[in-house]
Amino acid sequence: MDLGPELPMIACPVLVIAGAFDRTRPPPLVEPVARAIPGASYVVLETGHYAPVQTPELYARTIGEYLDSVGA
Repeated sequence: MDLGPELPMIACPVLVIAGAFDRTRPPPLVEPVARAIPGASYVVLETGHYAPVQTPELYARTIGEYLDSVGA
């Protein structure tokens, strides 16, 4: 399902996370999603496809810092 046309309509804060070692959805495939969402933040973490399992502390810290930065 292609939701690409809906991405520009997202109006809430968004953090798009890519994994540097993700072979399933590598950063070059993830970055266009972030660019399509107005005001989205994009970060590449030193992790793989299963970031919450492979690097839970890094993943949680990244999300926590983002939530703090948007006042959530």
